[in-house]
Amino acid sequence: MKTQNINKTFLIILLGILAAIGPFTIDMYLPAFSKIASSLDTDEGRVAFTLTSYFIGIAIGQLIYGPLVDKYGRKKPLLFGLLLYTVSAIGCAVSYSIEMMIVMRLFQALGGCVGMVASTAIISDVYEIDLRAKAFSSIMLVMGIAPLIAPSLGSLFIVVASWEYIFYFLAGFALFVWILIYFFLPETSKHMHDKPLKIKPVTKNYLLVLQNAAFFNYTLAGSLSMGILFAYISSASYIFLNYYQLSEEKFSALFAVNASGLIVGNFLNGRLTKFYHYLTMAKYASILLFTLSLVIFSLFFFQENVSYTATVISLVSIMFLIGFINPNATAASIAPFTANAGTASALGGAVRMGIGAMIAAVMGALPQITPFVMFSIIAILALLTLIFLWRKVR
Repeated sequence: MKTQNINKTFLIILLGILAAIGPFTIDMYLPAFSKIASSLDTDEGRVAFTLTSYFIGIAIGQLIYGPLVDKYGRKKPLLFGLLLYTVSAIGCAVSYSIEMMIVMRLFQALGGCVGMVASTAIISDVYEIDLRAKAFSSIMLVMGIAPLIAPSLGSLFIVVASWEYIFYFLAGFALFVWILIYFFLPETSKHMHDKPLKIKPVTKNYLLVLQNAAFFNYTLAGSLSMGILFAYISSASYIFLNYYQLSEEKFSALFAVNASGLIVGNFLNGRLTKFYHYLTMAKYASILLFTLSLVIFSLFFFQENVSYTATVISLVSIMFLIGFINPNATAASIAPFTANAGTASALGGAVRMGIGAMIAAVMGALPQITPFVMFSIIAILALLTLIFLWRKVR
């Protein structure tokens, strides 16, 4: 299969399935926190560090894969990373202590994050600049199925088997994606090189990318908007299982409802790129996001007990608007790059996950997480997103 003859519909589906590994890895085991804590003789607070170590691994791993996908192409690093992910997922399943599981989650991230780098680089290889935002939205639309079913699937494994089978499933899913890529994905890079990878030139390339004003502003804008998602994920189990006292089954259903907001936003964004410039949509969506966040923050500030329904509607609306910001900001951030698209993609992904890891750590360190605390952080992130999207860039 030659690159120029690649079926773009198949490519989007394949990259969407590859991208789904991320939300599956995060969302599937959230309902199992208490079971994991009990099995490994620890508490849920320490289990939450497996989420933090995963985010850290993704941030570091993407910086490693950036130069690799520029030098060796997209396919070989993908195959290596997915094998590392598969082995590490099995390592999580057989962990005999929380410390071992934290380390295995780190390696799981180091393997799985290759999909984030390679997918963005592949889109830049195959699509023209003005079509990339729609492609990113389409990938996120396919990927969006994962958050809909992941918590329910995780809960099912807990009921019929045990939490370990969540990670056996993840290993099997990654192996399935590996087979698809090995047999059906052609190499798309036209800029592979045989230059040796040395720390100094690699660091210089990253600094050159970082100095690009468009990359800097739009990467931060997209990262901060995704930070809202991380703030929600990091606090969701405590807020809905403890504060609102939902059952695990209702919590899984809630995750699907909130994910639907993100899916619908991505779907409409992809359709509307035919009629409106993708960056214009992102900018005006950021205004709506901040306005909505401010209204919700005020509601929780002036009213002590806000209903569960109001919280869910607020989160769905916020997720909907993120669907108009993140894919468009990502497309704008890599638009200036061609030969070093992998480096730009890796640095952008590392910034996104680095911010996500910091937000997850902050949420985990708070003495008490309430809806008011969560929406306060969301309002701050929405304001910063607005600022970086509207900063003047040549």
